[in-house]
Amino acid sequence: MVAIRVMPRIPAPELEDHPWFPAPLRDAMTGFLRVASEVIGASEAAAPLVLEAMDAGKTGRIVDLCSGGGGPVVSLVRRLRERHGRDASVVLTDLYPNRDAFERAEAELPGHAIGRRESTDATRVPDELTGVRTLFNALHHLPPEVARAVFADAAEKRQPIVTVELVERSLQGAAIVAGLPLAVSGLMPFVRPRRASSLALTYALPVLPAAITWDGFASCLRSYSVAELEALVAPLQREGYRFRVERRRIPWRPVFITSVLGLPG
Repeated sequence: MVAIRVMPRIPAPELEDHPWFPAPLRDAMTGFLRVASEVIGASEAAAPLVLEAMDAGKTGRIVDLCSGGGGPVVSLVRRLRERHGRDASVVLTDLYPNRDAFERAEAELPGHAIGRRESTDATRVPDELTGVRTLFNALHHLPPEVARAVFADAAEKRQPIVTVELVERSLQGAAIVAGLPLAVSGLMPFVRPRRASSLALTYALPVLPAAITWDGFASCLRSYSVAELEALVAPLQREGYRFRVERRRIPWRPVFITSVLGLPG
């Protein structure tokens, strides 16, 4: 199925991007996104790309940028260890670290997950954080100049990078987002930690379904097409570092992922 681009990219505001947005609401939203990503199968779709990046970078460590509630990276590390026999580990980072989510990840992957409690800028990743950089459904949050800076930092430091986007600027993408209120109602009880406030703001007063749906439509409007991503990374191609942009369907699901793979060598 071919996505139909309906309009140019629009930098629509997303609530969870703003520092004034209440942290409990942001954490509930990113927690929902983690559960939804697992249901969609994002880690399964990303695994081949991350394996390729690990081989190119000769590393088993993942440095997850813009981690939010953990996204699919915890499931990804578990899959790499159990199904692919890799000694994989992850460092979770974010500009606004979700400490509860980081603690859960550390408990789920004891000895193989570390949450960095300091604020981490994805455009200037500390030199000691070496490994495969990943961004799951986060690239669309970044304006073009910031997104390019994320890729430029990886290329300059010769670190592999994998970005995976589950939203796209298409009629199909908008149709999927239109179903988010129902998805929030069905999945919010599975978000951990389970908080009475999150359930109340889902079922008694539907603040979270409204906020997540708004951000979902904004994400669609802000998402990058394959052509836009290719133009974004083209100036960064260099000898010893290359980028590849792809769009493909997640098996058995009506969802496409758009990915950027940056590889040294």
